Amino acid sequence: MDDLNFAQNITMLRRRHGITQETLADFIGVTKASVSKWETGQSLPDIQTLLLLATYYDVTLDELLGYHPGLNRMQIRSLYRGLAKDFAEKPFEEVFLRSQKLVKNYYSCYNFLLQICILWLNHFILAEPEKQGDVLEEILKLCARIYGNSGDSGLCRDAVVLEAVVKLQQGKHDEVITVMEDVCNPYRFARNADSLLFQAYMRAGDIKKADARVQICFYEAVLVMINSVVNYLHLHTGELEKCEAMIGRVDAVLSEGGVGRAGRNAEAQFHYSAATVYCAHGKNAEAIKRLHRFARIVKEMERTDMRLCTDPLLDRLEEWFEENELGTDAVRDSTVVMESVRQALENPVFSGLPQEELAKIRAELN
Repeated sequence: MDDLNFAQNITMLRRRHGITQETLADFIGVTKASVSKWETGQSLPDIQTLLLLATYYDVTLDELLGYHPGLNRMQIRSLYRGLAKDFAEKPFEEVFLRSQKLVKNYYSCYNFLLQICILWLNHFILAEPEKQGDVLEEILKLCARIYGNSGDSGLCRDAVVLEAVVKLQQGKHDEVITVMEDVCNPYRFARNADSLLFQAYMRAGDIKKADARVQICFYEAVLVMINSVVNYLHLHTGELEKCEAMIGRVDAVLSEGGVGRAGRNAEAQFHYSAATVYCAHGKNAEAIKRLHRFARIVKEMERTDMRLCTDPLLDRLEEWFEENELGTDAVRDSTVVMESVRQALENPVFSGLPQEELAKIRAELN
């Protein structure tokens, strides 16, 4: 919440209406000295007087007080960016308490509440172990408020999915399955929504929006493919032949720049997962090669603060990114991301790799 601007507002309104402090005082039934104290910020009128002032000037109480219960996209982005940076540099509890105060100030700004949920989810691991569960519970409360009160169906759906992510962290697998089986139902007719929207744009002659829709669908489809392969490798780690065949398919896509610069995070995760498979089967040379590629991609991403980037073939994506509350900003500060990447190299599955090779990979990340 911005500081209340009552003093400036009441002065501005009086001057706009071309009246004196005496005239206003006579109408309200107070002394000129009282009006003067309001305008200089020395005191505030009682609630009944505020209602009378709002009626006199034909404004809402919010307008009279200078209170703004919501935030625009750029304000949300700025607050998120500042809090993410502080989580990387300051004690978790200090930043968490400050973010909780912001939640109270903007409790009816549901877009902001959703971004705060994302912020907390991406940083709760920095809290003391005994406090992490409390942070997750706070996220659940905000998610319930969003889908219980917001009239934005898309925002409500995001809150439901985010709630499922938290419950998965809490080990509530059955609850997640119950909700997500319906959300992810492949037989839903809504699966055709993107194609329908593209066709509608084409028939309306809006080639620009049709092009943007195609690019968004391509980008999302490639990311879904790579993330699905990461899950496939995790599921079939013990079956080297299957894993190598799947890895080969993704390598073919990546060799042609399939994900572009915008999908580098997914590409890095793929190489990391491939490395764990090769380690599980004692193919150390292949594992080392994948980890080097993983480290190089992450280091390249760090140079742009982990922000989303577009490529020449997907020149409409940046507009799409900018429509999001965070724009092209990463959900976590690059310092936090790099620390989690270094910790990922301590995975016990890599313990059998030559230490000198692991040292080289760690050096690439510095």
